[in-house]
Amino acid sequence: MRRVAAFALPLFGCSDYGLNEESKPVPVDDPAIEVDPAAITATGLCAPTERDVLVKNGGEGVLTVASLEVRGAGWSITSAPALPIRLEQGESTLVGLEGTDGDGKLVVGSDDPEDPALEVPLRAVANTPPSVSIVSPSAGEVFAEGADAVLYGVVADAEEAAEDLAITWTASVDGELSRGPAAADGSTSVAWAAADRSSGPQEVTLSAVDACGEEAVATVGTCQDGAFAYDALALSSWHYEGAAGWDAGAGNLLLTPATTDQVGTAFETSTRVGGGSVDIQFYVYMGGGTGADGISLTALDAAAATTFLGGTGCGIGYGGDASCTAGPALPGWSIELDTYDNGGVDPTSLDHVAFTFDGDVDAYRAWAVLPEMEDTGWHAIEVSIVAPRVTVSVDGTAYIDEDIVGDYAFDAWIGFTAATGGETNEHRIDELTVTDYACD
Repeated sequence: MRRVAAFALPLFGCSDYGLNEESKPVPVDDPAIEVDPAAITATGLCAPTERDVLVKNGGEGVLTVASLEVRGAGWSITSAPALPIRLEQGESTLVGLEGTDGDGKLVVGSDDPEDPALEVPLRAVANTPPSVSIVSPSAGEVFAEGADAVLYGVVADAEEAAEDLAITWTASVDGELSRGPAAADGSTSVAWAAADRSSGPQEVTLSAVDACGEEAVATVGTCQDGAFAYDALALSSWHYEGAAGWDAGAGNLLLTPATTDQVGTAFETSTRVGGGSVDIQFYVYMGGGTGADGISLTALDAAAATTFLGGTGCGIGYGGDASCTAGPALPGWSIELDTYDNGGVDPTSLDHVAFTFDGDVDAYRAWAVLPEMEDTGWHAIEVSIVAPRVTVSVDGTAYIDEDIVGDYAFDAWIGFTAATGGETNEHRIDELTVTDYACD
């Protein structure tokens, strides 16, 4: 018996009133609600959790459960007998619950005089994804050509050990780099073998997956430097203007015939290269006329260009805004091979090579005297731009090799220009190779 109330009535000895009967105690048989478990806590849930609460009558009287209610977030009743529920002494019933993510309580309303609204605390915590960060490389980092590196990252998870996470390093161009666990402290690394990596921009990704399949990803943009060689570019398919054209019979590019007052240009407009990092090799022929004016190799600023055709005469097809030519001047940089003395403009009366920005033919940034170029022979030209370093070689001899400060930060169309004035020459180009660098 859970609770017994005993009452004693006084006895009166007055037989005159017939009050000689003795009163007996009146028992009070109360129900008593019991629950198992008294509270529910579920953490790191990959999916909703199913839990049962046993409701029992631990008292002597009949227990009537009149209401079942979940209050709060993240929990709900999934199964229970129809209300009201009558439980005899020792009888029990199950209440089914589902928890997702949140704190609540199951409130059981009954006629238990001591606990008419019994509360069962409920707590459900859904699994959280791991955390991931890439320590190295930093965003925009360039891996030097041929130089190996190591990638570093850190992972963590609130519900499980770092070494239990599934770790994957991936490069967007070459695919998976490694797969395996992290160290106990959450650190992870992978070797970056430059010889096995494709040149060019790509993203490096570190991912971590926990036991619930939750994934966290960190990504940084990087670049593996390296050279792209466009061997023997098809000069026959270039963009031509003025007198320039493909000489199918000779199998080379003719910029100008040996005719006065001609200008011709040819640009490879299907491929852009970085204006500050490029190597170019080609052969040039200048001759067959009376001796003028020269050619240029021009990196034309593709974003700023409004024309492909620069000035005649001393403009050599790329220049302008000078006393000897009206232009227009082509934006970008140009390397000219000049075979005619324009008095008052040229720094020498001899054949020379010169470097200029933006078609400024009377403001050379560097120049050097060349041997005779109009000898009806082909001359090998090699140009290397690693801004601000500019190197120009003719027939294996470097004539310009110095730092030239200026604007190289543009995407360029590579091309050639040439011009004649009152004097003439044929100007031809053959066997062009352009080598661009991946991370300009």
